[in-house]
Amino acid sequence: MQLKKWIQTILISGSVLALTACTTHRNTDQTDVAGANSAYGADGAQSSGAGDETRFGDQANGNRSGRVYYFAYDSNVVNDSDKPAIGANADYLVAHPHAKVMLEGNTDPRGSREYNIGLGERRAQAVAEILAQKGVNPKQIRIVSYGAEKLASAGRTESDYQKDRRVVLVYLQR
Repeated sequence: MQLKKWIQTILISGSVLALTACTTHRNTDQTDVAGANSAYGADGAQSSGAGDETRFGDQANGNRSGRVYYFAYDSNVVNDSDKPAIGANADYLVAHPHAKVMLEGNTDPRGSREYNIGLGERRAQAVAEILAQKGVNPKQIRIVSYGAEKLASAGRTESDYQKDRRVVLVYLQR
């Protein structure tokens, strides 16, 4: 009889542990990003922080240039209105060959995790192609896709989803 209670206790404890492990949500933190950035540039590349959403604009060569580029639903086509800002960042990168950027691809939460990671990567790649066409050395560009892991807005309206569908250009080294 005591053996039966002991087995029940073990089963219940194991179930509670399994449920606890399943409900834990892992967020990307600064340590993860810093580790990824240090692997990218052993020459002392500095991260401005992943998801630096408090600074959506940047001073490049004295001109304010956009660093967040938004996309239509289920699309990786860069908006014509974003191309001048991408061009301004390209001009800076060409003029500063030691500068490095990371393009962070993001999606809204609709769709599977795998699909969203792929779409985020295609969006970042689309911006990278424009930079390369403007003469930026591909070694200056790093691409990462967060899919729907780093939402810009916690809401579930179309307006919120529009903010989530983006590529963020982050300067790793200037």
